[in-house]
Amino acid sequence: MARDMDTKSMRLYDKRTVERSIKKGLLTRKDYDKHLKALDDVADKGVYGAGSDIDEPSRVEDAPPADGVAAGGSLPAGPDDDDES
Repeated sequence: MARDMDTKSMRLYDKRTVERSIKKGLLTRKDYDKHLKALDDVADKGVYGAGSDIDEPSRVEDAPPADGVAAGGSLPAGPDDDDES
């Protein structure tokens, strides 16, 4: 069905902008609901979960810190960090 619509019509039904289209009166809620019901069910084409070939940390604790902060909560001392207080 989506291939039958032209590009401008397809934008009306885009889930990111459909609320704006309804508010502007370009589309009615009834037409949008009708469009959603007419879509094909493609759930069997999706991939659920991670495959076994993906190398991921098994737990969050195993993952390296994203910001470089050690588990103790402080950054390691750098070359510019002197104790000249």
